[in-house]
Amino acid sequence: MGELWEEVSKSYKSITLDSGSDICTCVKDIENNDVLNYLHYLAFKLRYPGITSGNRTIIDRYLSRGGKVKRSMDEEFDYDYEFRWGAGDSQVNYTKTPRPDFSELDFDLSDSKILKDVADVIIDGDKGTANVPLDSADHWTWWRDMIKGLSMGDSGYYDIAVFMFCMLN
Repeated sequence: MGELWEEVSKSYKSITLDSGSDICTCVKDIENNDVLNYLHYLAFKLRYPGITSGNRTIIDRYLSRGGKVKRSMDEEFDYDYEFRWGAGDSQVNYTKTPRPDFSELDFDLSDSKILKDVADVIIDGDKGTANVPLDSADHWTWWRDMIKGLSMGDSGYYDIAVFMFCMLN
């Protein structure tokens, strides 16, 4: 995490926005700009790896057992979260997955009441094979090494910095 915060802090120091700018007004409106929905989405993907895969075998394991299913740390690393669906950036194809339609989901419901809806509405093909529970020293080592290997690039660090700036000021 230290590496992430170091990179974000470099971008944070370069921000020249006014906290009352249109960008900050939009950023702060997390209930209407989908930020809150994407946090819920990410939380479901982390708690229930593969729930958005469209793979009925994976999904039915969760639905039949009422939630979590332990996964092995020996399973292949396969997470690649990309939350940009870009209208306007014609140079980069961020994802082939269509933007989720959150309008059909009520994230205020308990997991047990919404799990089937999440599986049916948000299908992105992600089997989530990298879920390793933090229940041992070996698993902690696996997670630490995986996180240290992530890089968001300069634009990703800047996006986080702008979000933090707007929310804190």
